[in-house]
Amino acid sequence: MPHLPAEPRVIAALAGAAILAVVAVVLAIGGVGGSVTVDAAAEPGADTYLVAGLPVSSPGSEIVVAVAGGVARPGVYRLADGSRVADAIAAAGGFGPRVAAARVDAELNLAAVLHDGERVSVPSRDDPASVAAGGAQGGPLASGSSGSSAGGGLIDLNRATQAELESLPGIGPATASKIIASREESPFRTVDDLRQRKLVGEKTFQKIKPLVTVG
Repeated sequence: MPHLPAEPRVIAALAGAAILAVVAVVLAIGGVGGSVTVDAAAEPGADTYLVAGLPVSSPGSEIVVAVAGGVARPGVYRLADGSRVADAIAAAGGFGPRVAAARVDAELNLAAVLHDGERVSVPSRDDPASVAAGGAQGGPLASGSSGSSAGGGLIDLNRATQAELESLPGIGPATASKIIASREESPFRTVDDLRQRKLVGEKTFQKIKPLVTVG
């Protein structure tokens, strides 16, 4: 078999090396491995992103809370993260006509920061008796000691405890004691007896009249 001269053999070797180099560059540019991409969501302005094809919520964008009780529009609302209890009540249309105003300050911290999934219960005159008379705050009815409130959260003047009477707007310890002493002499027949017996003033009477009953 004839042997190639030295010079052609060198040229052939160089040509083979050049071909291998080109193939390596093509493979490097094309790449065989995959990569993770982060693209904006299809919905303009949405706080959701596609990471490796999966939707992921943008952290801290909003929270969802339920608002119930004495508000104009009870329901579930979306609020900005960091919202307060007062913001949730405002979103629900503010306090409703059945709000138990005397219990709001005692049972709600309007400045408290809300968390996702939280429920805000605004005191209402339609609450069950155990809650309306202080059950939510560990009051008399929470211990099961009296049961003096009537249906719909109304306080029975003939059976209410001292603490329950003091929970009414404008009724302090002295007035509550007078009401108890008066009913011991003669049970109340109507709510108007409070005024006829001069136990409360007209302004106070108008405030508590929707909150009390006589059983």
